[in-house]
Amino acid sequence: MSEIIRLEGVHKSFGEGPGAVHAVEDVTLTIDRGEIFGVIGYSGAGKSTLVRLINGLETVTSGRLVVDGAEISAMREKQLRGVRPEIGMIFQQFNLFPSKTVAENVAYPLRVAGWDKARREARVAELLSFVGLADKARARPTQLSGGQKQRVGIARALASEPKILLADEATSALDPETTRDILGLLRCVNAELGITIVVITHEMDVVKYLCRRVAVMERGRVVELGEVYDVFSRPRQEVTRRFVGTSLRDRPSPEVLTRLADTHPGTLVTVGIQEETGSSARLMRTLGEHQVDGAIVYGGITEIGERPFGSLTLALTGEDGAIRQALADLSTYTTVQEYPELKELQR
Repeated sequence: MSEIIRLEGVHKSFGEGPGAVHAVEDVTLTIDRGEIFGVIGYSGAGKSTLVRLINGLETVTSGRLVVDGAEISAMREKQLRGVRPEIGMIFQQFNLFPSKTVAENVAYPLRVAGWDKARREARVAELLSFVGLADKARARPTQLSGGQKQRVGIARALASEPKILLADEATSALDPETTRDILGLLRCVNAELGITIVVITHEMDVVKYLCRRVAVMERGRVVELGEVYDVFSRPRQEVTRRFVGTSLRDRPSPEVLTRLADTHPGTLVTVGIQEETGSSARLMRTLGEHQVDGAIVYGGITEIGERPFGSLTLALTGEDGAIRQALADLSTYTTVQEYPELKELQR
């Protein structure tokens, strides 16, 4: 798969001297043509600045940035105007013109680009049908729900037939059900139109559902980069572990652990469920081989890219030696977290 975006040692600073703000620092990564790539980070991590560098709305301070063969970092504003139609963008707050109809909002970039009326109208009708709003062409944005507004935003971003779509916190203002609908539409944009999508977000659920690869940003730097499943299952950085924790919620908090220790006899352990681990049936089979009983008392398993991931917390009962050997066997093919501090509470 060929690349469509390349960043090599890209740096972006605002201001000069000791007071300069380094929004993006030494970022090197590639994004493949036709993939859905995620960039995740908390507020101030530099992810929105990064996306503005890609479409040329901000200039690179140093480093090299190439988009579809064009070296954006070396272009002047006049040259960038010829590149930007190739890069569509959707926003958190939709950025629609309230005084224009839905059709007029979608047609706006085509009008600016000089498309004739007949061609504009045909393209707008095609796009509104694609996003499921053919019956809303004459409506005003104030008459639409949040999800419908974002569908208009997507249609407008697709108007000039871009090769790349940048989605900057595109679902942050939406409820969970509407978010899933919009993410489904973005999947269709990618699969049916072949458009490369770069998703900027602070929500790991968005990355988990939509993206193939993800870059985790903190303080302007990419601190973790890889396949979404690998980043979920083996996070190396604390910031990544926090993101994964907010998405999965499969591990009990200290307060929940204390309550579980009060209500369930036995040894409490949390065992990872991953693709290489196999199903939970393998876990139970291992326990059975050592004559150890395991009651599931907490946990959750989800799918990331159609591959299982999560954890189960169990209360194990049996002979102490058998439990130790069972845990040793489990640790050969999955992660096992024990809670020795709970033993004191159970005495």
